[in-house]
Amino acid sequence: MKISIILLIAMCIVMPAVAVELEETYLGKVTKADQASGALDVKISAQWDGKQFAPVDPVTIRGTSTFDALFENIKQGDEVVSTLMGGEKWIAIGLVGSKQSTQKQLLWMVGDPNAMVAPFVGNYRVTYTADPKCESCVGSVCYANSVDVTTTTVGYDSNSKEYKVSDIGTETLRPAETWDAAETGNQQYLKILFIKGEAPASTCPESEMIMGPQPVSDFFIKSVGVASAPPATRTESPVATTPPVVEETTAVPATMPETETPMPSTTSAPMATPTPGFGIMAAILGCATALVVIRR
Repeated sequence: MKISIILLIAMCIVMPAVAVELEETYLGKVTKADQASGALDVKISAQWDGKQFAPVDPVTIRGTSTFDALFENIKQGDEVVSTLMGGEKWIAIGLVGSKQSTQKQLLWMVGDPNAMVAPFVGNYRVTYTADPKCESCVGSVCYANSVDVTTTTVGYDSNSKEYKVSDIGTETLRPAETWDAAETGNQQYLKILFIKGEAPASTCPESEMIMGPQPVSDFFIKSVGVASAPPATRTESPVATTPPVVEETTAVPATMPETETPMPSTTSAPMATPTPGFGIMAAILGCATALVVIRR
């Protein structure tokens, strides 16, 4: 009994406290896109329920974005798949290209591909993991040195459940680098630009008890039709017409405002102030409750 109590207390003390912000994904049409104010309004027709887009009563969802590439390419009436974080900031927005597809495949997307549920035209899907620069951590996130980007192709069974068809490969990208990812014989290939990103502070050695939102990274990914897709290569030529200026920051994560050289086509997700004292008190109260239960 004494050993169990000691182990329970130890687990509560070392358990990190992270406040994950709610992410909701919608399907709808753009009703307002104002680059000056960063406002993007979407009149939704469906919401992602974890398996599919479930129809909902039409309502306009208002959010903000600082993606220059988004406002340069989006227009009123465009059908989009978009993910809202914390009820106020769009962290992933994609233009629906195949309107007859139940999977709502995208021509392009801006934002975080890990927060995008829809695949790209050509049946491509993109995911990534970020490598943290641990000396740059603030709260629950750190600046990302680089990202390991994985591209696959997917298919769907008779119940519209997604399954993996093939592995295209994995490439390590640093900010402002691109990768042309192609499947042999596919009439589409992906141009993947990594703009900048964040990684979870919890992956750093000796990470402390912290609170804050989940990390978010910024990409511009486009499905391109070609007669013969190019080989999968990595370059430093960006997808966007205007190359982003990326200055590596060692003191703050990617979402913190830069004071020297700004990075166009990026987001600045709100940061929560680290409050380790609150996390420790919550852990102690939780442990005390558990001990009372055990003693009974």
